[in-house]
Amino acid sequence: MTRENRSLYERELDDLFRRRKTVFVDELGWHLSVTADGREIDEYDDDQAIYGIGFDNAGRVTMSGRYRPTADRSMLVDVFPEALAEGPDGLNGPDVWEFSRGFCLETGGRDHNRRRRAMLMLTPLEVALARGIKSYVAFSEVRLLPLFISMGWRVQLLGDPVSYGEGEGIGYRVEVSEEAVREMRESYGLPAPAHIHLLPDPSDTRSVHERAREIAERNPAYARMMPQPDDRPYVAHNGTRPIDEAVLRRRAVAWTRQNQYAAG
Repeated sequence: MTRENRSLYERELDDLFRRRKTVFVDELGWHLSVTADGREIDEYDDDQAIYGIGFDNAGRVTMSGRYRPTADRSMLVDVFPEALAEGPDGLNGPDVWEFSRGFCLETGGRDHNRRRRAMLMLTPLEVALARGIKSYVAFSEVRLLPLFISMGWRVQLLGDPVSYGEGEGIGYRVEVSEEAVREMRESYGLPAPAHIHLLPDPSDTRSVHERAREIAERNPAYARMMPQPDDRPYVAHNGTRPIDEAVLRRRAVAWTRQNQYAAG
């Protein structure tokens, strides 16, 4: 979703912000601003923000990520400068975007579920590549980095883990290139592009979900990524886990350092 087609997604965008509140505030315990009507929105949700969004069979948001240019600012540099071992130089600029507020509630283990999760990871690379962007910067919980790398992101760490209050996060850069995009598409059998981008059409009064299903019916590659009526629903949980999270974080950082992408 971009500023050009935001009008098509008013209901879905409202659902997205409510889902973010459920995931980041209610479940993870992050101390974020929440509107009086229960939406998690911050200053980076402006008209420059682009959203990759996935839906379940009923049209509810199940996954999303936010992509935003950094020419004016970025959360990584503004909020987490202590995560940057060599400082902020070169991290904000015309050919760098930031990935943030990513989550995935897709729980199934069938082929279409795996393709949909891969689509969530590939879409930001596709969208950025089409606009001449060279890399993303991001700050994420350290335990997520092994997953991102295993799914195909070319990650380079920008420093050591730092506390963000509710856990430990780490700054990193993700390469955007034709080779990186091609490898992910081939690995998961995804179409080109993996995402569907709809534009306003005054003559078409159907919902975005109806329009997307019509596209999928005409293209088997997209049909293989569509949600199914019997997909397992996501079950919310609280933040209590009977595990040693410090150990998991140390292992995740060690694995990431060993497996991060070495450019060139």
